[in-house]
Amino acid sequence: MDVKFINPFLNGALEVIRTMAFMEAVAAKPYLKKDDTARGDVSGIIGITGDATGSLAISFSEDCICGIVGSMLGETCSETTKEVLDAAGELTNMISGVARTNLEKMGLQVYAAIPSVVFGKNHTLRHILNSPSIVIPFSTDKGNFFVDVCIRTTDARARSRETYQVVNRRTADLFAPLLPKTAAEPAPGPIVTEAAALNSGSEKGEQEQDAKNRRERLKETLDAMIEDRRNTQKVLSAQPFMSREERKKLNGKIARYDRKIRQLKLDLTALEILSKLSIDDLDSPVIKKNHQNC
Repeated sequence: MDVKFINPFLNGALEVIRTMAFMEAVAAKPYLKKDDTARGDVSGIIGITGDATGSLAISFSEDCICGIVGSMLGETCSETTKEVLDAAGELTNMISGVARTNLEKMGLQVYAAIPSVVFGKNHTLRHILNSPSIVIPFSTDKGNFFVDVCIRTTDARARSRETYQVVNRRTADLFAPLLPKTAAEPAPGPIVTEAAALNSGSEKGEQEQDAKNRRERLKETLDAMIEDRRNTQKVLSAQPFMSREERKKLNGKIARYDRKIRQLKLDLTALEILSKLSIDDLDSPVIKKNHQNC
């Protein structure tokens, strides 16, 4: 676990709780956690990959998460309902988003998976990395919650080969050792005329241009969405005495912006990855075995 990752998640938790729940959280001294037992009753956990790999868990006491949800919705909440569990997952997502933005300022491009929620007394949390995590305790007027993070920097080789569990190797190369040494010469391929080659090249060029245009449109949409979110956040910050109902509406608007921004970033990342793959890579990918498909 790299200690330089503490501040992005600490600041992310403070910002999200302050903005979404109108509550002030106070951080205590971080400590090393070597067991799998959650420190709270309801936990959201989310995987992180890219230039940094690992996972983040936000574990709330039942009183704390109910108090946060009640403050967000403007109503009394006294038990763990589906809405409370959904809120725990969304808060984990938001804290991860703010932390990832801070990590980007450190020169790290990181991406997050979809959060999962676990609840119950003394439930367990297993991080992706098989190593101790760092826990940052927080206290609020409604109770305590804990940021439990276990992340390390990803080396270049792991980013290019391991992250997506796909190794881009030609199928023929994989089977080459199995072929007899006296294998016959392969049959000649179809004759390609000059006109056909030109048409093929033209179609490929058009497809590449279409993909490029789509990426540009997505980038423009993303930039506009980020600017709209920034302006909405400025309105919230500039009007501290805004009515509770109006603030709730704007917070909901920001949450919707965050979801759309995340989706646009994922779409752009997918297009960038696809643009770097050859036809052979797309036609004959080699799926590397892991604990899920072995």
